[in-house]
Amino acid sequence: MKWKWVFVPAFIAQLSICAICNPSDSDPARKVDADLSDAIGRMQLDFGAHLKRAFTNSHIRSNGIAIQQHQVILDQTFFQDGGNDVMIKDLRTTRSESPRLLSINADMLQDILVLTVDFGALSLECEYEVINEDVMSLLPVSSSGILNATISNTRAHGRVGYIMNGDIMEARNFDLQYDIGQIYLETLSSDDIQSQSTRESIDETIFKGIRRDIEQYFEEQLHQQLGHVLGDVSLMQLFGENGDLVRKHVTRSQERALIINGVIDSLLEPIRQQIIEQRYAQISIGGFKKSFKKRVGFISVWGTFEASGGWVGDMSTIYRTGDFSVHTEGVNVTIFGALGLGEFSGYYSKYKAKFMNVGPSGRITVTTGKNSAKLKLTTNGWITGIEDIKKIISLDFNLEKVDNVRVYITGLGLLNSVVSTFITWIVAIVKNDVLKIVNKMINNLIRNYLGISS
Repeated sequence: MKWKWVFVPAFIAQLSICAICNPSDSDPARKVDADLSDAIGRMQLDFGAHLKRAFTNSHIRSNGIAIQQHQVILDQTFFQDGGNDVMIKDLRTTRSESPRLLSINADMLQDILVLTVDFGALSLECEYEVINEDVMSLLPVSSSGILNATISNTRAHGRVGYIMNGDIMEARNFDLQYDIGQIYLETLSSDDIQSQSTRESIDETIFKGIRRDIEQYFEEQLHQQLGHVLGDVSLMQLFGENGDLVRKHVTRSQERALIINGVIDSLLEPIRQQIIEQRYAQISIGGFKKSFKKRVGFISVWGTFEASGGWVGDMSTIYRTGDFSVHTEGVNVTIFGALGLGEFSGYYSKYKAKFMNVGPSGRITVTTGKNSAKLKLTTNGWITGIEDIKKIISLDFNLEKVDNVRVYITGLGLLNSVVSTFITWIVAIVKNDVLKIVNKMINNLIRNYLGISS
């Protein structure tokens, strides 16, 4: 059932139609029809209040069920922490809460929600293995077991851009900062040794290597909840069944998106050319060396796996994957949305494995499926094209997710029985180390092109 609006005529919200000081820099799409401006002025704060109530009601209804649901966040991943190689398997939630809105400010002229969200407590469980590579050549030793963790509380603050889709609104772009609270840890090692500890920050725990994955889990929870709440809001009911106002509102939103999408596209075109001209379409990712173990009879024998000559591309296939959002606050304008790489694959020209003093060698090829990146620009005034790039004062590009990573290894022979271990390493290296290399390169290249400091 769609939500029915009830207005209080005595209250009219004050709107700031032109938020940029210099008239010549003002957003060309912020010129609002008088009737539309008046309608939005009457409903805007009520709209935000409705969203908060709907979120609260959904939170109350869902927590009795969702709090007991188990959800897998990661099947398996690997990362490095100093001299340690860390493997995490089957990371899943054992207790979670539905996100709760602490505050929300709906800006219907900009299609923006500014909000603060409380995700409550989150309990996690996983298997882990830690290998100290610094001493592995001297003493083959590792630690493994089961880890239970409870994050006391997580909050996020920022903005969400939404779009019009037919008669409803859909959350599309997220620009949030997360504050992850105190963490309680309990481990049971493979030697049946139990230990407990409490840490003030996620960066003081084994989870610091997968913080991005945990934040993505929270964002997905918020995205899902916003989808339910916004999906219950009908634009026709919102504007009192006035089809003319709905048409004006949707048209204005589309015109604004067209302008900002054009700005992003005009920026990406010379960036792609720069990548090609500077020969950054394919970039070096170096190599890696890891230790592995294989059962031989009743004992575990350790071996090594080393890959070199790593490359990944194609950075010149960077493109916009959807509508961008724009949020004006005083003289500052924040532009944010999603990008991707049309092609993202790589290889290691050579690997060699050594087990009981013998082993195969060959080549590694990596392909991927869908990938997603976020781009955020902050500008001093509205920009309408590439000629305005001098107004850009900061940017952040973050390739944050790669799906369906497939690894092909030639010539393993007798070591095929441990191929899953090698593949896990390589997939995790692609999703962690390689993404860091790509992000650094693209951020530096764009900043150099725009003439802004890191």
